[in-house]
Amino acid sequence: MQLSAFTPFYRNHNIKGAIPQEPYRWDSVANASRTAISIRYSLLPYWYTLFANSSMYGTPPVRALFFEFPNEPELFDVDAQFLIGADILVTPVLEPNVSTVSGFFPGRGQVIWRDWYTHSVVHSVPGEPTSVSAPLGHINVHIRDGSALLLHVEPRYTIAETRQGPYSLLISLNAEGVAYGSAYIDDGISYPPGPHRILTFSIRNSSMSISSTGSFKIPQKLQEITVLGVNARPKAVDLNGRATAQWLYAPQQDKLLMSGVDADLNDPVSLEWN
Repeated sequence: MQLSAFTPFYRNHNIKGAIPQEPYRWDSVANASRTAISIRYSLLPYWYTLFANSSMYGTPPVRALFFEFPNEPELFDVDAQFLIGADILVTPVLEPNVSTVSGFFPGRGQVIWRDWYTHSVVHSVPGEPTSVSAPLGHINVHIRDGSALLLHVEPRYTIAETRQGPYSLLISLNAEGVAYGSAYIDDGISYPPGPHRILTFSIRNSSMSISSTGSFKIPQKLQEITVLGVNARPKAVDLNGRATAQWLYAPQQDKLLMSGVDADLNDPVSLEWN
Protein backbone atom coordinates (compact mmCIF):
# COMPACT_ATOMS: atom_id res chain seq x y z
CA MET A 1 0.00 0.00 0.00
CA GLN A 2 2.85 2.35 0.82
CA LEU A 3 5.22 1.73 -2.07
CA SER A 4 2.50 1.50 -4.72
CA ALA A 5 1.15 4.92 -3.69
CA PHE A 6 4.17 6.27 -5.59
CA THR A 7 3.43 4.38 -8.81
CA PRO A 8 0.90 5.28 -11.53
CA PHE A 9 -1.47 2.37 -10.85
CA TYR A 10 -2.62 2.03 -7.26
CA ARG A 11 -4.89 -0.65 -5.84
CA ASN A 12 -5.04 -3.37 -3.18
CA HIS A 13 -5.45 -6.63 -5.09
CA ASN A 14 -6.83 -9.85 -3.63
CA ILE A 15 -8.61 -12.97 -4.84
CA LYS A 16 -11.54 -15.03 -3.62
CA GLY A 17 -10.47 -17.53 -0.98
CA ALA A 18 -7.33 -15.64 0.03
CA ILE A 19 -6.70 -14.15 3.46
CA PRO A 20 -8.35 -10.70 3.76
CA GLN A 21 -5.78 -7.92 3.49
CA GLU A 22 -7.66 -4.64 3.58
CA PRO A 23 -5.37 -2.01 5.10
CA TYR A 24 -7.90 -1.01 7.76
CA ARG A 25 -7.49 -4.43 9.42
CA TRP A 26 -4.19 -3.34 11.02
CA ASP A 27 -3.65 0.05 12.62
CA SER A 28 -0.02 0.23 11.50
CA VAL A 29 -0.93 -0.52 7.88
CA ALA A 30 -3.87 1.88 7.96
CA ASN A 31 -1.73 4.72 9.31
CA ALA A 32 1.08 4.10 6.80
CA SER A 33 -1.47 3.94 3.99
CA ARG A 34 -3.10 7.22 5.02
CA THR A 35 0.27 8.99 4.98
CA ALA A 36 1.22 7.56 1.58
CA ILE A 37 -2.18 8.30 0.05
CA SER A 38 -2.04 11.86 1.37
CA ILE A 39 1.29 12.39 -0.39
CA ARG A 40 -0.05 10.77 -3.55
CA TYR A 41 -3.05 13.10 -3.62
CA SER A 42 -0.85 16.12 -2.88
CA LEU A 43 1.26 15.18 -5.90
CA LEU A 44 -1.68 14.77 -8.30
CA PRO A 45 -0.93 18.01 -10.24
CA TYR A 46 2.67 16.81 -10.63
CA TRP A 47 1.56 13.36 -11.78
CA TYR A 48 -0.92 14.89 -14.25
CA THR A 49 1.81 17.05 -15.73
CA LEU A 50 4.15 14.07 -16.06
CA PHE A 51 1.54 12.11 -18.01
CA ALA A 52 0.77 15.10 -20.22
CA ASN A 53 4.49 15.42 -20.98
CA SER A 54 4.67 11.68 -21.63
CA SER A 55 1.86 11.99 -24.16
CA MET A 56 3.44 14.97 -25.90
CA TYR A 57 7.16 14.21 -25.63
CA GLY A 58 7.50 10.53 -24.69
CA THR A 59 9.24 11.09 -21.36
CA PRO A 60 8.42 8.39 -18.77
CA PRO A 61 6.56 9.48 -15.62
CA VAL A 62 8.46 6.93 -13.50
CA ARG A 63 12.19 6.70 -14.15
CA ALA A 64 15.26 4.74 -13.24
CA LEU A 65 17.89 6.87 -11.54
CA PHE A 66 20.28 6.60 -14.50
CA PHE A 67 17.64 8.13 -16.80
CA GLU A 68 18.23 11.51 -15.15
CA PHE A 69 21.90 10.89 -14.29
CA PRO A 70 23.36 8.94 -17.26
CA ASN A 71 26.95 9.86 -16.41
CA GLU A 72 26.90 8.06 -13.06
CA PRO A 73 27.62 4.34 -13.73
CA GLU A 74 27.01 3.42 -10.09
CA LEU A 75 23.31 4.03 -10.76
CA PHE A 76 23.01 1.68 -13.74
CA ASP A 77 21.99 -1.38 -11.71
CA VAL A 78 19.98 0.38 -8.99
CA ASP A 79 16.62 -1.41 -8.94
CA ALA A 80 15.36 -0.61 -5.43
CA GLN A 81 14.91 3.14 -5.92
CA PHE A 82 13.14 5.20 -8.56
CA LEU A 83 12.29 8.74 -9.56
CA ILE A 84 8.86 10.23 -10.11
CA GLY A 85 9.61 12.57 -12.96
CA ALA A 86 12.94 14.30 -12.49
CA ASP A 87 12.34 15.70 -9.03
CA ILE A 88 10.97 13.11 -6.56
CA LEU A 89 13.24 10.29 -5.32
CA VAL A 90 11.58 7.29 -3.66
CA THR A 91 13.61 4.86 -1.53
CA PRO A 92 11.29 2.13 -0.21
CA VAL A 93 12.05 -0.59 2.32
CA LEU A 94 11.95 -3.98 0.57
CA GLU A 95 13.22 -6.20 3.40
CA PRO A 96 11.45 -7.24 6.61
CA ASN A 97 12.49 -6.33 10.14
CA VAL A 98 14.77 -3.39 9.34
CA SER A 99 14.71 0.21 10.56
CA THR A 100 17.08 1.73 8.00
CA VAL A 101 17.40 1.63 4.23
CA SER A 102 20.42 2.28 2.02
CA GLY A 103 20.18 4.22 -1.19
CA PHE A 104 21.95 6.53 -3.61
CA PHE A 105 21.36 10.25 -3.74
CA PRO A 106 22.30 11.02 -7.36
CA GLY A 107 24.38 13.98 -8.41
CA ARG A 108 27.66 13.06 -6.72
CA GLY A 109 27.36 15.90 -4.25
CA GLN A 110 26.35 18.49 -6.85
CA VAL A 111 22.62 18.01 -6.24
CA ILE A 112 20.88 18.94 -3.00
CA TRP A 113 18.26 16.42 -1.88
CA ARG A 114 15.73 17.49 0.75
CA ASP A 115 13.48 15.29 2.87
CA TRP A 116 9.82 15.48 1.85
CA TYR A 117 8.57 15.40 5.42
CA THR A 118 11.06 17.60 7.29
CA HIS A 119 12.51 19.62 4.37
CA SER A 120 15.98 19.06 5.86
CA VAL A 121 19.00 18.54 3.58
CA VAL A 122 20.39 15.02 3.20
CA HIS A 123 24.11 14.72 3.88
CA SER A 124 25.17 11.86 1.63
CA VAL A 125 28.48 10.43 0.44
CA PRO A 126 28.98 11.37 -3.24
CA GLY A 127 28.75 8.31 -5.46
CA GLU A 128 28.15 5.93 -2.54
CA PRO A 129 25.03 4.49 -0.89
CA THR A 130 23.81 6.36 2.17
CA SER A 131 21.86 4.80 5.03
CA VAL A 132 18.75 6.68 6.14
CA SER A 133 16.22 6.02 8.87
CA ALA A 134 13.21 3.95 7.83
CA PRO A 135 11.04 3.10 10.84
CA LEU A 136 7.91 1.01 10.38
CA GLY A 137 5.28 3.00 8.51
CA HIS A 138 7.74 5.44 6.93
CA ILE A 139 8.79 5.57 3.27
CA ASN A 140 11.69 7.83 2.30
CA VAL A 141 10.80 10.50 -0.23
CA HIS A 142 13.19 13.28 -1.24
CA ILE A 143 12.92 16.41 -3.37
CA ARG A 144 15.57 17.39 -5.91
CA ASP A 145 17.00 20.88 -5.86
CA GLY A 146 16.19 23.29 -8.66
CA SER A 147 12.59 22.12 -8.74
CA ALA A 148 9.20 23.82 -8.39
CA LEU A 149 6.24 21.51 -7.80
CA LEU A 150 2.57 22.44 -7.96
CA LEU A 151 0.69 20.48 -5.28
CA HIS A 152 -2.73 20.23 -3.71
CA VAL A 153 -2.89 21.85 -0.26
CA GLU A 154 -5.64 19.67 1.19
CA PRO A 155 -5.74 16.00 0.15
CA ARG A 156 -9.28 14.67 0.67
CA TYR A 157 -11.07 11.33 0.43
CA THR A 158 -11.35 11.27 -3.36
CA ILE A 159 -9.46 12.68 -6.32
CA ALA A 160 -12.54 14.65 -7.38
CA GLU A 161 -12.76 16.35 -3.98
CA THR A 162 -9.00 16.96 -3.85
CA ARG A 163 -8.98 18.62 -7.28
CA GLN A 164 -11.54 21.17 -6.12
CA GLY A 165 -9.24 22.45 -3.37
CA PRO A 166 -6.53 25.12 -3.58
CA TYR A 167 -2.98 24.67 -4.80
CA SER A 168 0.37 25.10 -3.14
CA LEU A 169 3.79 25.59 -4.72
CA LEU A 170 6.83 23.82 -3.28
CA ILE A 171 10.15 25.31 -4.43
CA SER A 172 13.50 23.64 -3.72
CA LEU A 173 16.34 26.00 -4.64
CA ASN A 174 19.70 24.77 -5.86
CA ALA A 175 23.03 26.09 -4.57
CA GLU A 176 22.75 29.11 -6.90
CA GLY A 177 19.26 29.96 -5.67
CA VAL A 178 17.61 28.85 -8.91
CA ALA A 179 14.60 26.63 -9.54
CA TYR A 180 12.24 25.90 -12.41
CA GLY A 181 9.06 23.94 -12.98
CA SER A 182 5.86 23.69 -14.96
CA ALA A 183 2.34 22.32 -14.65
CA TYR A 184 -0.24 21.20 -17.20
CA ILE A 185 -3.85 21.81 -16.13
CA ASP A 186 -7.16 21.10 -17.86
CA ASP A 187 -10.61 19.98 -16.72
CA GLY A 188 -9.40 16.42 -16.16
CA ILE A 189 -12.29 14.98 -18.16
CA SER A 190 -12.26 16.13 -21.79
CA TYR A 191 -10.36 14.12 -24.37
CA PRO A 192 -7.28 16.05 -25.56
CA PRO A 193 -6.56 18.23 -27.33
CA GLY A 194 -8.85 20.63 -25.56
CA PRO A 195 -8.70 23.78 -23.45
CA HIS A 196 -5.72 23.65 -21.13
CA ARG A 197 -3.25 25.92 -19.40
CA ILE A 198 0.49 25.45 -18.94
CA LEU A 199 2.01 27.18 -15.94
CA THR A 200 5.70 28.02 -15.81
CA PHE A 201 7.49 28.65 -12.52
CA SER A 202 10.82 30.51 -12.64
CA ILE A 203 12.87 31.34 -9.56
CA ARG A 204 16.21 33.17 -9.40
CA ASN A 205 17.81 36.08 -7.57
CA SER A 206 15.34 35.84 -4.65
CA SER A 207 12.45 36.33 -7.02
CA MET A 208 9.71 34.02 -8.29
CA SER A 209 7.45 34.48 -11.28
CA ILE A 210 4.53 32.42 -12.53
CA SER A 211 3.43 32.83 -16.14
CA SER A 212 0.98 30.82 -18.20
CA THR A 213 -0.28 30.06 -21.68
CA GLY A 214 -3.54 28.51 -22.82
CA SER A 215 -7.27 29.14 -22.73
CA PHE A 216 -8.40 26.96 -19.81
CA LYS A 217 -9.52 28.95 -16.77
CA ILE A 218 -8.14 27.49 -13.55
CA PRO A 219 -10.83 27.86 -10.86
CA GLN A 220 -8.64 26.97 -7.87
CA LYS A 221 -6.39 29.56 -6.27
CA LEU A 222 -2.75 29.27 -5.24
CA GLN A 223 -2.96 29.34 -1.45
CA GLU A 224 0.57 28.56 -0.19
CA ILE A 225 4.15 28.99 -1.39
CA THR A 226 7.06 27.23 0.32
CA VAL A 227 10.64 28.06 -0.67
CA LEU A 228 13.41 25.74 0.54
CA GLY A 229 17.01 26.92 0.47
CA VAL A 230 16.53 30.52 1.62
CA ASN A 231 19.75 30.91 3.59
CA ALA A 232 18.85 33.99 5.63
CA ARG A 233 15.71 35.50 7.10
CA PRO A 234 14.25 37.98 4.59
CA LYS A 235 13.91 41.60 5.62
CA ALA A 236 10.82 41.99 3.46
CA VAL A 237 8.57 39.90 1.24
CA ASP A 238 6.54 41.31 -1.66
CA LEU A 239 3.67 39.47 -3.35
CA ASN A 240 2.65 40.85 -6.74
CA GLY A 241 4.57 44.06 -6.01
CA ARG A 242 3.01 44.68 -2.60
CA ALA A 243 4.55 44.12 0.82
CA THR A 244 2.97 41.29 2.76
CA ALA A 245 3.26 40.12 6.36
CA GLN A 246 1.80 36.66 5.74
CA TRP A 247 5.05 34.76 5.84
CA LEU A 248 7.21 32.78 8.25
CA TYR A 249 10.87 31.85 8.15
CA ALA A 250 12.20 28.59 9.62
CA PRO A 251 15.99 28.85 9.97
CA GLN A 252 16.45 25.15 10.76
CA GLN A 253 15.26 24.22 7.26
CA ASP A 254 16.21 27.49 5.51
CA LYS A 255 12.51 27.66 4.66
CA LEU A 256 10.29 30.58 3.69
CA LEU A 257 6.57 29.84 4.00
CA MET A 258 3.86 32.06 2.52
CA SER A 259 0.25 31.48 3.55
CA GLY A 260 -3.00 33.12 2.48
CA VAL A 261 -1.58 33.86 -0.97
CA ASP A 262 -4.95 33.55 -2.72
CA ALA A 263 -3.39 34.12 -6.15
CA ASP A 264 -5.24 33.66 -9.45
CA LEU A 265 -3.13 31.27 -11.54
CA ASN A 266 -4.69 32.56 -14.75
CA ASP A 267 -2.80 35.82 -14.16
CA PRO A 268 0.93 36.47 -13.68
CA VAL A 269 2.11 35.98 -10.09
CA SER A 270 5.33 37.36 -8.59
CA LEU A 271 7.09 36.93 -5.25
CA GLU A 272 10.24 38.68 -4.06
CA TRP A 273 12.21 38.39 -0.84
CA ASN A 274 15.31 40.28 0.24
